[in-house]
Amino acid sequence: MKNPLVLLSPSKAMASVGEYAAQKDNGSAHFGQSTIAVVEAVQKLSSEKLQALLKVSDAMFPRVKFSWEPKPEEFLVSENGISGLNAYQGEAFKQLDIAGLSRNGLFRAQQSLAILSGLYGAVTADMTILPYRLEMQSKLSVGEHSSLYSLWKPMLTAWVNEHSAPFIVNCCSGEYSKAIDWKKVDKPVIHVDFKQMSNGAAKSISVFSKQARGAMARWIFQNDIHTIFGLASFKEEGYSLFSHVEDKMIFLRE
Repeated sequence: MKNPLVLLSPSKAMASVGEYAAQKDNGSAHFGQSTIAVVEAVQKLSSEKLQALLKVSDAMFPRVKFSWEPKPEEFLVSENGISGLNAYQGEAFKQLDIAGLSRNGLFRAQQSLAILSGLYGAVTADMTILPYRLEMQSKLSVGEHSSLYSLWKPMLTAWVNEHSAPFIVNCCSGEYSKAIDWKKVDKPVIHVDFKQMSNGAAKSISVFSKQARGAMARWIFQNDIHTIFGLASFKEEGYSLFSHVEDKMIFLRE
């Protein structure tokens, strides 16, 4: 049976060009023209507006600004980039630990992992990308679209519907979950959330939630989870299923 499509949010921490070279046969971006449009919109901004958009410090800004200087088409050229599967290095991706996956686990990740992106729409293993900094919620107008959500939501909704996976496991944060119109998704979806017991109450703690999302993605690939029922047995990092109501599963760690 086929594995689910597993969706993750990106991270600000990314690999450097040359750190994880892309394969020569890697494909280009799924939404190349839209990616170019986003780059062009960013590059039209003054330095002051760009810094405000990206919310970076004065010390960090020169490096971040430099990352946006390649020609728009260069964000799609394979020899300039890094493998989509190894591009992100934040908390979720440390737990995902692509390099430590078994051969079969890696194959499943290559087939079934997608990282939503404000620049690329969706990043998959067969893609090559450049390091960038841009959040989906960034207040950026692109052509006739007043926001990145307006740009990406129709395309990403259609893309997940066209994907061959039998169902979707949404491990994204709230910010990136809003980039898909779930009411128009025509296949089963499970939205997962992770909470910690703190002072007698179940609470969401950002860093732990990020780590847990990556741990769940890894567990799905390593253990060949291919049913919604199978998700309930997730017990990594001390979590266990707390509730399953309609399309949402909450996992709790005491």
